[in-house]
Amino acid sequence: MSGVRTPRGFLRPAAGLVVLAGVLAACGSTASSSSAPASGSSTAHRGSIPVAIVPVSAGALSLGPLQANGEFSVLAGTPSSKGVFTYQLSTRREVASFSVSNQATAITQLPNGVIAVGLGTGSVGAVDLESSSGQQLASIPVAAPVRGLALGTDGSTIYVLEGTGSTRAVAVLDTATRSAATTLPVNADTVAIASSPTQQELYGLESTGALDVYSTATGQRIGTFPVGHSGVAVTPSPDGTALFVLKGVGGVRNVAVVNLSTEGDVRAIGAPAGGIAIAPTLTGADVLVLAVGPASANVQELPTS
Repeated sequence: MSGVRTPRGFLRPAAGLVVLAGVLAACGSTASSSSAPASGSSTAHRGSIPVAIVPVSAGALSLGPLQANGEFSVLAGTPSSKGVFTYQLSTRREVASFSVSNQATAITQLPNGVIAVGLGTGSVGAVDLESSSGQQLASIPVAAPVRGLALGTDGSTIYVLEGTGSTRAVAVLDTATRSAATTLPVNADTVAIASSPTQQELYGLESTGALDVYSTATGQRIGTFPVGHSGVAVTPSPDGTALFVLKGVGGVRNVAVVNLSTEGDVRAIGAPAGGIAIAPTLTGADVLVLAVGPASANVQELPTS
């Protein structure tokens, strides 16, 4: 594609091969829609049919939020070479890409277009702020390797899940001041985080499927409730009334729609077996699930009702 830079160390397959790989990932054993209902859900939607399937770069690791212009970004690559790839959902095509550190582990994107890239190696970590064209704007150190990023509803706060070994914490990063002055301890089994609409609470999803609620003012855990089993990823609905929780083990995945007022599952949505990350569409009528197979990856848009 004219004007698109291929990250250093990446080989871009021919367009026909990319589309074929995406279709195979969508229909094969590692990225097909799961039909298993969520534990405790009142309604299970079996074999959800994707609204759209977007082939993305193999070796995908993390999914950024959908932007107002219909674009989303994916972190992908190998241990020696990684990049951020941006796609247009409506056309299902890559529109931009740039290289990042091979220590990159996670991404998110602010409403102003700035892409945050989490880094982690050994016992240290950082969050790099990049322009949409890949120009580094700042590099903000954090206390431990970055394991996940979540955007606050104010559009300028980034919650950084960090940790080494059996310890986990969340650094609260202010992108305006480019500092991370507050750290909240969280459960050692935390695999993903999400902010409440007011940013007064932080949700921490455990690998067991428990969802912990923390006060961002005190850092204390103020509640816990189950959302099924085998937590993978979590994201809030745009209206703040629900959480979408990606769950599953092995070749089984589903998305639980969790009502925050009742702290209970409303329904379960069959999801790609290789699902590792999730983001809502702008209305919350659909979710995007990043699915990774042995040789390909794609983002599937699934209806939430």
